[in-house]
Amino acid sequence: MTNAHPQIDTHAPDPIVTSWAIKWLVSGPHPQPPAIFRRLLLQSQTKSRTLFLAVVATTILTIIAAVQTGAAWAYAWVVIELAFGAARYVALLDMLKKQSAGQPSKGMTLYLGLAWAVSYSVGCTLCVMTGEWPLILLSGMVVAGLAGGISSRNAGTPRYGFAVICILAIPYTVAMIVSPIPHMYLIGLLLPAWILGMAVLLFENYDVLLNLFHSEQENRWLANYDQLTGLPNRTMQHQCFSDLLRMASAPSLQAPQPLTVLCLDLDGFKAANDRFGHAIGDAVLVAVAERLRACVRERDLIFRIGGDEFVILLPDTSAAESTAVAERIIARIAEPLDLGNTGVLTIGVSVGSATFPDDGQSPDALLRSADHAMYEAKRRGKGVLVHYDTLQTAIPLAPAPEPVHRSERKIWARAGA
Repeated sequence: MTNAHPQIDTHAPDPIVTSWAIKWLVSGPHPQPPAIFRRLLLQSQTKSRTLFLAVVATTILTIIAAVQTGAAWAYAWVVIELAFGAARYVALLDMLKKQSAGQPSKGMTLYLGLAWAVSYSVGCTLCVMTGEWPLILLSGMVVAGLAGGISSRNAGTPRYGFAVICILAIPYTVAMIVSPIPHMYLIGLLLPAWILGMAVLLFENYDVLLNLFHSEQENRWLANYDQLTGLPNRTMQHQCFSDLLRMASAPSLQAPQPLTVLCLDLDGFKAANDRFGHAIGDAVLVAVAERLRACVRERDLIFRIGGDEFVILLPDTSAAESTAVAERIIARIAEPLDLGNTGVLTIGVSVGSATFPDDGQSPDALLRSADHAMYEAKRRGKGVLVHYDTLQTAIPLAPAPEPVHRSERKIWARAGA
């Protein structure tokens, strides 16, 4: 995971779509972030109740056609419709199961949906060719009903939904236009306008759904991330900490894996914030966040838990291994901050660490241990790293002077001269 504005809702993988044509069909008019794309796709492909009701309705028409005509093609249509219905429902359940288990699915519902549309379109066209009014009217009603349902069910994938509607309706429309039955062509001429209306409805529903998903994602981001630095906040810290501890102590492991937590508190930040104002304080926090990102690995997690306090989780890292990381952080934060016209500011950071499983077995216990070590570091002179289990060995690494403004340094220099 990365701490630079990470995506929310990224635990479940995207369905695998290997065909470029299918990728284009399931995409909207504009590219979307992976999390949004996945939600749109799953919204269209995992509605089990609407699929079940649609299969019941379409199967009834095939049975009526078989009874009405007694033709072999009609009985074959019944069998084919039942087979497609079962296959699509099983594929839907498989997609739901794999998504809940965090496994990628192959998007078979998409391919089966297109194949079914072709099959059902052929059946409805044959109904028109029988010349029997009941079958012609019933097939038209079913096609119209299916189009309306598709415009709602496939709102997340409007191109795909429109393609299915066209596959269902166009052959039926052509059959109506060329039908020898008097005035039947009038219905056929009306259908293109109706198909266009369904397309407009599909994309309108898509816009509504897209705005809803973006708003939900934005609200989740605001609830879980710090708006100033873009780092995860205290809420995300608890969730991620629990997940990492669960993986570190998994029963499949021969022994628990180490997990080190660093608690950081900036030295001299409050004085700088009071002296130069909150705008400068915010700029300092943003710069500190960037420096912290540069000091850790991609899979390490950084959190801003409030004010000038930060927490860093280091998976698969022992107390000894975390020392190099903490030293790098202390040295990097102690480098002067160029604030442009405001001048140059120097701050420091005190670091306390605790390591699973020796210093705590739970997130709360580890955080308490690391927090205790951090306060001990501040007491010992700041700019210090203290391991919870070796408090007596803390050595100052880079004492942090009180913030000094560049203009003040010049005044002091003249006075000393």
